Amino acid sequence: MQVTSINFKRNNGRYLRYLLVVPVTAAVLAILLIALIVNIYRYTHTERIFTGVMINNVDVSKMTRTGALAALTDEFAIQNKESITLINPSTGQEWKMKPSNLGLTLDANGTIDAAYAIGRQGSPLEQIKGMFDGWYYGRSIPAVVVLDEAMLNKALNSLATEINVAASDAVLDYGETAVYTPAQNGRLLDIADTKSRLIPPLTAFQPARVELLIHDVQPAIADSGVAAREIQQILNNPLYFYIAEPLDASDLERIELPSEVLSKWLRVEMKETAVGSEHHLLIDENAVYHWLRQFEAPLYRESVNARFYFDDATSELVLVAPHINGRELDIEATVQTITDRIGSSDHSIPFSFTEITPLVSADATAEELGITELINETSTWFYGSSDARKHNISRAAANFYGIVIAPGEEFSFNKYLGSISEDDGYTEGLIIVGGRTIKGIGGGTCQVSTTLYQTAFLSGFPITERWEHGTWLNYYNDGQGPGMDATIYTPIVDMKFINNTPHHLLLENYYNEELEALTFKFYSTSMGREVVKGEPQFFNETEVPGDEEDVWEYDPDMETGTVIQIDIATQGADVTVDRQVFNVDGEPILEETVYSHYIPYPNSYRYGPGVEPYSYDLVPRN
Repeated sequence: MQVTSINFKRNNGRYLRYLLVVPVTAAVLAILLIALIVNIYRYTHTERIFTGVMINNVDVSKMTRTGALAALTDEFAIQNKESITLINPSTGQEWKMKPSNLGLTLDANGTIDAAYAIGRQGSPLEQIKGMFDGWYYGRSIPAVVVLDEAMLNKALNSLATEINVAASDAVLDYGETAVYTPAQNGRLLDIADTKSRLIPPLTAFQPARVELLIHDVQPAIADSGVAAREIQQILNNPLYFYIAEPLDASDLERIELPSEVLSKWLRVEMKETAVGSEHHLLIDENAVYHWLRQFEAPLYRESVNARFYFDDATSELVLVAPHINGRELDIEATVQTITDRIGSSDHSIPFSFTEITPLVSADATAEELGITELINETSTWFYGSSDARKHNISRAAANFYGIVIAPGEEFSFNKYLGSISEDDGYTEGLIIVGGRTIKGIGGGTCQVSTTLYQTAFLSGFPITERWEHGTWLNYYNDGQGPGMDATIYTPIVDMKFINNTPHHLLLENYYNEELEALTFKFYSTSMGREVVKGEPQFFNETEVPGDEEDVWEYDPDMETGTVIQIDIATQGADVTVDRQVFNVDGEPILEETVYSHYIPYPNSYRYGPGVEPYSYDLVPRN
């Protein structure tokens, strides 16, 4: 019994396998058949879009990319046709536009890529499904379009410039009589509404007629006829502005505000009163304010400190020049004066000013200012300078005599130097520009800036701006030596330092023609500072240029047969000078290294007619 049962089960398993052979085989054959059909279908669509795929209404079945591109170009040619019509409903005026001009473009390649990807992307089953759906049901995809809103906005803004008209207020023209021109309504294109109407037909590549929404714009002032007589009375004469307390000759000139300008600033508004509405005449205060702005700079006068010298015998200040109050145009107060007087017969308006009081007045004392003693003095020499250079040194130095610098104030050499011209008392000499010595007005001024720089340096004040000369000048080798010069070139290149003490600082200078020296003296209250200046250190030295590099420049104005040496050849080098400043307790408060770069410079000569350069007995520079 047991054996028989086992045999029966074995036989049933064998029979079951026989029964499964047929369906399994059929399934395998079916899969193979489907795979064969799919591969054949794919093969027949090699490099072509699968059957049934459409782009919008364009059937691109079995097309290559090139063919599909041609079909799309034909179908969507509307983008380059004037298919969009914009209409002004109130006038009937029309504007025909191309979708492409409104920022719409067809991304043909992107669209074809999307069509070609159907049946070729995703898993194998998803690809088969894509091919089947296209073949059996048909598959339509939208065209890929790009709408450039910036270009659309630009087109609509351009259209708006044609349509928009600003509302115009009622205008009174003033001649012998006041002529009233009624107000005009304006119009304004509603760009946002136009965009919302345009985008649907644009993105659908459909022609469209779009009515524009244009708003009426009301003028701010619709009626001013009743004020014509009043305004005419105001404009019978122009306004004149004057300075009640003149400071110089230019202050004596009146400034006229012409009637035609004033007329543009007058406004009429309706004002509600107890008895009803009435016209009220106004002046545009903003317009007056901006007109007055042009006079701020010309009318501004900077306050000027009093100037002194220190009497060493009495330790008191002696007045050299009194202080001068400055002034600043008070525009708001002047506007208020105009507003108050505009309707009166008085057409002369005084400018209003705010007075600027200087920090140092003429009655200041040495004790008040903290100017009690000599704290430092420095001299430089100008041996061998020409008469013109000596004159300019003396002239420039005079600008700095008696200056008082407040605690914390930054001193600017150019501020006190002012302009340099023959009208200012300077003569033509030799100046250094771009490393070359040339003729110019004011040669020698740098002797003053160098002397002042050295005095500030040795007094321990922080130097905030200093520029070395391009070449190593022999004038400054004596005294403090190389690396201690300071060039200026107004108004660009300056020499500045800060009075970082709680006391005022007085500058005095003395020009000694006999010793050919310039001396600056600083008076204040000593802070007990000690300044240690290191010896100049030289780096990257270059040799003095040889005679073969000499520079000869012809000057037709020189006397026949004469030669003058302008520059003596100098070496080039980088020079550093260390400075340490210690307070009264011996603590360092400033440590720095001043760097100067000098380029080598050859001998330089200027010669007149009848001279053969490079072969002449030279006369010394005067």
